[in-house]
Amino acid sequence: MPEAREALAVIVLSYGPRPTLSDAVGSLLTQDTPAEIIVVHSGGGEVHFDDERVRVIASAERLLPGGARNRGIAAASARYIAFLADDCIAGEGWVGNRLARHGAGAHAVSSALACHRPRNPVALAAHLSLYFRRMPRANPELALRYGVSYDRGLFDRYGLFDEQLETGEDTQFNRRLSPDDAPVWAPDVVTVHRGPETPLTFLRTQARRGRRMAHAWSTLGELGTLTRSIVAKNALKRTATIMREMWDLVEPDHRASAIVSAPLIVCGNVAYAWGALRGRE
Repeated sequence: MPEAREALAVIVLSYGPRPTLSDAVGSLLTQDTPAEIIVVHSGGGEVHFDDERVRVIASAERLLPGGARNRGIAAASARYIAFLADDCIAGEGWVGNRLARHGAGAHAVSSALACHRPRNPVALAAHLSLYFRRMPRANPELALRYGVSYDRGLFDRYGLFDEQLETGEDTQFNRRLSPDDAPVWAPDVVTVHRGPETPLTFLRTQARRGRRMAHAWSTLGELGTLTRSIVAKNALKRTATIMREMWDLVEPDHRASAIVSAPLIVCGNVAYAWGALRGRE
């Protein structure tokens, strides 16, 4: 059982055979501030960790992200609840910096998202294409507030995550929050995301994400719907914004890679738009 000093529970969301899962959990075990660690795994396959600090909740059937989040919330005992995907790792100070923000009064704390190989032009293009508004150097006024940890009291007041959505469950939940409970931007809480590293994998991933996003927005009825064509147009429109801002978003040591990544970003966003137009096909 978690010790009383563990004020933050981290729910690691895992699906299927993912070789990066051990790195995700390992990044939590090596934090300076201890956390309650719960792996919610679905889709079959055995998941086991020798470290007694890690609990595993397994489901033979696939759990969509909202369902996995809710299973973890129910199992956790800590006051604050965070989530980590199995293809990500928690950066240094990830737990402690979150708790500092919560301790200062924030009910919800977002995190920045960094590229795992910023000197690889393909990896950087993939990251900029999707997450340029979440990078540590993003303008705080424009930064998107995702990767959020929550005071568990918010789930009592606003309900849990939608378990039927393939993606966008966190968008839907965050839209329910009042302005006083909305996530604060915390660029010192850095999650490192592992994305594609080869051009073909990048383009396929972009097309798949476009399909998923178009479907997700079509199901978020209470938020208003976006047609497939609008999702596609938005992907193409943001290309110019990324090009304009990426020099400031990337670290100075990675700007050479950013220059090389520019044509890849264009191709990737075209693939995303194409995937959105295809919908669920």
